[in-house]
Amino acid sequence: MADGMQSSLKQSDSATLALLGKKQVLKRRFSFTSLFAFAVCELITWETVLALFSQAFDNGGPAGAIYGFIIAWLSTMSVYTVISELASLAPIAGGQYYWVYMLAPPRYKTVCSYAIGWLTSLAWIATVATETLFAGTMIQGAMIIDNPDYAGTKWQGTLLTWAVITGCVLINVLIPQWLPRFEVFILVFHIAGFFAILVTLLVVTPTLGTHAS
Repeated sequence: MADGMQSSLKQSDSATLALLGKKQVLKRRFSFTSLFAFAVCELITWETVLALFSQAFDNGGPAGAIYGFIIAWLSTMSVYTVISELASLAPIAGGQYYWVYMLAPPRYKTVCSYAIGWLTSLAWIATVATETLFAGTMIQGAMIIDNPDYAGTKWQGTLLTWAVITGCVLINVLIPQWLPRFEVFILVFHIAGFFAILVTLLVVTPTLGTHAS
């Protein structure tokens, strides 16, 4: 049954790409669940808020943090709504640079597609650098909390960042067939971590009445 479903999906993919004038080359590895897990984890929602909340709070106060979050959420939602519509219209691995070529005026198709392709590539490179640095410094922060005698240094944080990068590369290169399952595992870990931190904050944070007394 699984083989039949996989064959049906492959035929559907090939037919969709044929309508766009493309031939299927890549092998389907991700299911809807694993793709959803990847998208959720890629957004690093509560992790980013937890790490960067103090900056918004210090610069704008409680109101600035709340309204800034709402503005950022609406802005991000508008961008991803457009991307979702384009992805459903033309599900091509190239993504943005293909959509730009498809929709841009004929005179500017090539130059716009070239520019967007490079900008997208640079954005992915920057995202990898940012998220691995973020993960490395979070690991170092956990080490500092667990061991007060440990004095974290910048070069150690850099080594932890490279360790995270190495782990990601090894997973993608050596065991790519496990990547979809790993994404689902990270999604479960992501959701569990959110509730673990939320419950901890609710328990250890003093109430308004206790603080006032």
